[in-house]
Amino acid sequence: MPTPVLPPTDLTPLEELAHAHRPAQLAVLGDLVHALSATTAVTHLLVRGSLATGTADRLSDVDLVVAIRDDQLPVLMDSLDVLMSTTFGTLLPGWRDTIVGNLGGAGFVYLLPHDGHLLQLDLYLCPTSGVQALRRRIGPRLLWQGPGSEDATDADTQARTAQELARAAQAPADCGHLLVQAMVLHAMLRKRLARGQQYIAYGLLHDLNATCRDVIRTALVPHSRHHGWYHLPDEVGRTATGRECLTELTEALTSPPVPTVTQADEALDRIFRLAQRIAPHAVASLTDQITAYRAYQQHEEGLA
Repeated sequence: MPTPVLPPTDLTPLEELAHAHRPAQLAVLGDLVHALSATTAVTHLLVRGSLATGTADRLSDVDLVVAIRDDQLPVLMDSLDVLMSTTFGTLLPGWRDTIVGNLGGAGFVYLLPHDGHLLQLDLYLCPTSGVQALRRRIGPRLLWQGPGSEDATDADTQARTAQELARAAQAPADCGHLLVQAMVLHAMLRKRLARGQQYIAYGLLHDLNATCRDVIRTALVPHSRHHGWYHLPDEVGRTATGRECLTELTEALTSPPVPTVTQADEALDRIFRLAQRIAPHAVASLTDQITAYRAYQQHEEGLA
């Protein structure tokens, strides 16, 4: 688990005050840098977002770019959940971030219990061969650079890594992954509502309702050739269970488009309720995580 970071010695009173009121996320960021820089596969660590610009608040996430030697990126990506769980105690498996733009790698979102809250960790893994292009594109701040980080990578290795990243991005999500997605989106939605960011909240509610749709289709028509909203009534509505699921989905789609916290909670409850009926194995595999997530949300409500 992350360890507290003690203030430096020999600070002036003003510097001590600044340290005392610094964003709590900096301690987590420091632990991430310490752990990941000890991995020989990692060559660069860069921070972006509000922590990089000095505008972070209590709700801000930790947004870290991790550059990994091309030939080792697929292996580290496959073991990332284990690393984050054992080292940092993340609540859920990582959600493959479909919101972040394509920067030549793969993004993952984790929820980390920290100081009584759930902190959002955004990790973007990119191949070392592409890190300079990424830096020119989004301008993150360099935190650490390891030995051998400037070594050239041959074209064949770069191509194999790109193919592996593309394959992983195209892999369909099962109901377990979709339930993790629902919890992460719900946490993101509640954060945006707390900040009064209605436009972003509108988009996240749409994503949460689309997740509900995907749970229904994945559970009831797992081999469907269609995606999104196409042919949904024809495929799912063939059985009584499917028609009942569509009724619940219709209720979600006819609710106000700019959500409240209550509406966000109802959207997640709807997904859990439907999954318990049509994909009970997925719910059972995440029982402890779902229970813990609900407990943290109740704790947050008690602090509000």
